[in-house]
Amino acid sequence: MKSFIILLLLTVSFLYGAKEKRGQKYYLKRCSSCHGSGKMWGNVATIDEWKSFFSNDIKDLKSFHKDNPKVLTYLNSNIFKKEKNRMGRFLQEFASDSESIPSCNN
Repeated sequence: MKSFIILLLLTVSFLYGAKEKRGQKYYLKRCSSCHGSGKMWGNVATIDEWKSFFSNDIKDLKSFHKDNPKVLTYLNSNIFKKEKNRMGRFLQEFASDSESIPSCNN
């Protein structure tokens, strides 16, 4: 029974990590050409601020990118609707008030 619980915890941990890796993949593909490393860009906002950017029909995120039609097209797409939750969690992972603030060695 003990080994089953350990296996279950490892599986959940792996699956959670896989989701965050997908968020990182989405960020790198769609955002890093302008914003750079997700580890560094995530640090510009708190966890609550990132949650706010990715909520309320992403009005704040759209406002921030209002002068970039290509980004607005992406933000209004079904692709973004699919990717936004994982991308948001990835950025929250490196928020300024998270426990995963990158160091000079990251």
